[in-house]
Amino acid sequence: MELRLKGGVIIIGSLLWEDNLDKDDKIRLNWRNCHLDLKNKIYVKVPIRYGKESGKNNIPIATMVFSNKMRNKKGFCYVVPFKRIINNIDELLCEAVALSVAEGMKGNFVRDWGVLSYLFNDSLIGDEPKKEIVRLFRKRKNDKFNIEDYRCNGEISCLTEFLKLDINWLEPVLESDRPILNTFHFLLATATKPTKPFLRLCDIAKMVKTDNNRRYYLNNLMNGIFTYDDFNISELL
Repeated sequence: MELRLKGGVIIIGSLLWEDNLDKDDKIRLNWRNCHLDLKNKIYVKVPIRYGKESGKNNIPIATMVFSNKMRNKKGFCYVVPFKRIINNIDELLCEAVALSVAEGMKGNFVRDWGVLSYLFNDSLIGDEPKKEIVRLFRKRKNDKFNIEDYRCNGEISCLTEFLKLDINWLEPVLESDRPILNTFHFLLATATKPTKPFLRLCDIAKMVKTDNNRRYYLNNLMNGIFTYDDFNISELL
């Protein structure tokens, strides 16, 4: 089936600014250069928060999650277009697998810490392309996925059973970007499991203070990725 879809990626963290997964492998840098039209990225409002305790070598880092708790307290991040129009489901699969590799998911759609997800622009995309995309993600889902893992403290899960992001179509930060944003048929994103219960702001601030290597929080700020809580977190640093 011919699709002819415009797509992109919602980037809420280190995919935007980190070049390597392992030392000097340039996997993320090469993915951005080969697959994304970074010059035309769009600043958007998204329900995100620092909600996952990650990190290696016993140095915890608070990283970003989608969160319906933040529906009325949105943060700022980016939608970045793919360089190429998606003509068929095989081309969409290639883009999804490339994103998975850049995320360290090794081509899988579901890992024990997160999943690849999608979001439709319901005002533009037709029913048949929707069905094709839903079918693709259903085939790639496995028993590591549990929808209850993607909700915290009684909030609505950020995902549906079929790995669709359960949030509204995105709003631009700049009203002048709305016409361009509304030309996208779909977006891909990585949704990670939140740590339960909600991370306290004081604990997030402690992790920021000890993150002297990756500097996740600071690199997000320097690249324009913000959450509603950032001012209060910064007050605790």
